Amino acid sequence: MALAALLACGQPQGTGPNKPAPSDMSSKTAPEPAPAPEPEPERAAPPVRKDGTIYAETQQMGTRVSINVHVGERAPAEAGAAIEAAFAEIERVEQIMSEWRPSSELSQLNDGAGGPLRPLSVDLFDILQRSKEIAQATGGAFDPTFYSVGQLWKYDPGSRPPTREAILEKLPLVDWRSIELDPATRSGRLAKPGMKMGLGAIAKGYAVDRASTILRERGFPDHIVEGGGDTFVSGTKAGKTWMVGIQRPDGPGSIAAIPARDRAVVTSGDYQRFIEFEGVRYSHILDPRTGFPVPEDRSLQSITILAPNATDGDAYATAVAVMGVDAGLEFITSHPGLDAALITRTGELRVTPELAKILVYPQDKPAPPPPAP
Repeated sequence: MALAALLACGQPQGTGPNKPAPSDMSSKTAPEPAPAPEPEPERAAPPVRKDGTIYAETQQMGTRVSINVHVGERAPAEAGAAIEAAFAEIERVEQIMSEWRPSSELSQLNDGAGGPLRPLSVDLFDILQRSKEIAQATGGAFDPTFYSVGQLWKYDPGSRPPTREAILEKLPLVDWRSIELDPATRSGRLAKPGMKMGLGAIAKGYAVDRASTILRERGFPDHIVEGGGDTFVSGTKAGKTWMVGIQRPDGPGSIAAIPARDRAVVTSGDYQRFIEFEGVRYSHILDPRTGFPVPEDRSLQSITILAPNATDGDAYATAVAVMGVDAGLEFITSHPGLDAALITRTGELRVTPELAKILVYPQDKPAPPPPAP
């Protein structure tokens, strides 16, 4: 990860000269003392912006990840080191949970589908347990085993949808209930041979939460971590509330802004990744219950979910995208701690009542009327 231009000069933490190779001399001969390692160059302090923050971004988990830290009374070099540690934590999570990396723990679990229980790391066990809980709560609108079908769909230029026969053949493998977990031994398995899990709709949020935790542990409680639309807002910016914009699906800029503190704001949508084939538009958001993309008549351009953490917000955003506007809003309003702002296919903004009270709109655009109780 190349962060030198963003944060600091010198070697990342934990690196240094290679250790000398073991001596092959006889034990009767005193070995030459190894030369003392050269001291690492002093870490340069990253630049502090006018608002008292340090900002850095990189590419991780297939998307842009950014961190904005308010330095306060701490040294800028310490903030830079904390940001690097947070990025390193995201990389650690990706190595555990990426279905795209053959060596990841998730890929190994997928490869062993139908076999016996296997020990799991704390991170993977916890995220699978939470995934099952959210899958049950959403009636399967969120289901990490969707990947059994999801791997059939490609969204590269010129791609075409898989055949109905291919989808129906794999659909029986989509079943969150077949994720078997044993808390006593912290082990798990996929019960059906051929099952595949993809955690793209929850692992990114988990990585954002973990990065935020690292920053707080390093003494920087005031920050924003954002990864591909999954945002966690912690603390304030010199006592001022952070503002998180809801991106316009049809162009640059924000349709509104959300004042947030110690809360996740997760936005997803189908306006950036889709294919068109024979006049039909296919979104990347699949309904796990059918194996097909969410139909156009209930699809949403954009889904923004406010939640206590980005892990839950990430999964609930996918579930609401599958449910559609009316069922999605009903689900969110029935769960305390959650709020939503949804942009329909026609461009209408639908907002839950509590969020409607705090949304900030551009001055040149009047706020929509409050939602009906």
